[in-house]
Amino acid sequence: MRQILKISIAAAAVLLAASCQKENSPVDEPEVAVLAFEGEYWDALIDSPQYGGPLLYGEYDEAGFTYLGTDYSWHDQDNTELASELCESNGAAIYWNGGHAVSNYTDQAATTDYTLQLAIPLSGGHSGSNFCVHNGFKSEYSKNVGYFYFKDGVGRTIESMYVTNTSYYLGTVETLAGADDWTKVTATGYDAAGTVTGTSEFYLTENGQSINAWTLWDLTGLGAPVKVEFDITSSIQNEYGMAAPGYFAYDDVTVRM
Repeated sequence: MRQILKISIAAAAVLLAASCQKENSPVDEPEVAVLAFEGEYWDALIDSPQYGGPLLYGEYDEAGFTYLGTDYSWHDQDNTELASELCESNGAAIYWNGGHAVSNYTDQAATTDYTLQLAIPLSGGHSGSNFCVHNGFKSEYSKNVGYFYFKDGVGRTIESMYVTNTSYYLGTVETLAGADDWTKVTATGYDAAGTVTGTSEFYLTENGQSINAWTLWDLTGLGAPVKVEFDITSSIQNEYGMAAPGYFAYDDVTVRM
């Protein structure tokens, strides 16, 4: 009987040691990559002037009183693999149709001047000098919204990105927003077949108060999308529809690879 008891105690000790070793063993952390918009490649994508510049609008047609469009695009190759192009309307890709533009325009006070559309009131991006500015929202006049996607066609989990308001948004909303007003961004993820993988919302303005700092947006609720579209809705309206400018700035997009 004592022999059996000794064997049982020894076996239990072995099992306990194995369990502790398993619990204490290091857990494999997912590999991540961060899109930070920093470096010479990204610097070359910053347009000047902010409105009507050659990179985001193309050549101006004096006879037609319009811009002819451009092939502006970006691709975070060999890193997150995220990419984006400008939205097209009437055969021309122009930033005013919607899109994501790289910027480094900072320290701009809140303003109602739309020609300063790429500026923020902060002193820099979340982790460096550069960041990206979204433009676009769905309305009865346009269904185009800015987006990014994985150019290699692989669906991935986007953990998060940092968001803040632009100077033009803040200046306009300050003159229009009441105590109960709001503006939110809705991100919608899609797989390769165009099926929705998930959605996530972020408030630029809530209860009349607008963010004015780099703020983390958790995007894990999108699942593992191939493409993400960003739409903006708001309670701030006029006779033509949404009166809040359809812009926000973002930086440091973290992707599980």
